[in-house]
Amino acid sequence: MRAGSGNLIMLDDIQLSQWQDQGYLNLDHLFNGGELKAIAGEYDRLVTLDGQTLGDAKEGVFPYRAMLNFRSEALAGFVLHPALLNIATQLLGDDVRLWWDQGINKKPGSGSFIPWHQDNGYEAGQIPAYLTFWLALDDSSRENGGLGIIPGSHRGGRRRHTMRGVHAEIDASDVDAQRAIPLDATAGDILLFSSLLVHQTVGNRTADRERRAWVIQYCRGDQHNFETG
Repeated sequence: MRAGSGNLIMLDDIQLSQWQDQGYLNLDHLFNGGELKAIAGEYDRLVTLDGQTLGDAKEGVFPYRAMLNFRSEALAGFVLHPALLNIATQLLGDDVRLWWDQGINKKPGSGSFIPWHQDNGYEAGQIPAYLTFWLALDDSSRENGGLGIIPGSHRGGRRRHTMRGVHAEIDASDVDAQRAIPLDATAGDILLFSSLLVHQTVGNRTADRERRAWVIQYCRGDQHNFETG
């Protein structure tokens, strides 16, 4: 990356080429140590088993919480962080807005997985692609419930999804799983991917490694549902 005006981070030509071709990037650390500590503290206060959960009793439930920015003044400030907005405006244009945010903690032993899907698959009707910033608060790999992706799958447009419980799922016949790769991250990394990138997360099979992630999404300011307006 290179610094833009005001020493803000800008994507370089190599990153922009990877973004267009593959649909994802590892942005490394955009938050400093103090910021990450503050985020983790608020995250741990809000994303608990006493609140919302995903998964099931057989495979193991894990904490989930939607729209953390509405529940924490500190986190509301972080979704406006200049480093995030600078990259968002570089890819989407000068007028952007927050689309959604959520916290998901794949706790040790939670075998429940989130099947192959696109983030667009959760939307009723057709909407343009948007940006997903995936902040890893712990080291993340396939062993503890990390991301798997299919590089370049965003270029195929929106796939047909079926809702199974609370999860949108792409039919297995429409997923070339042989092309899948793990998208590992170290604590503090931010993974950026298109809302049209096909991805999944597996269960956390470790005994002692949490996998906390804060997902922050942005869209164009004028973006709307093509079907409903």
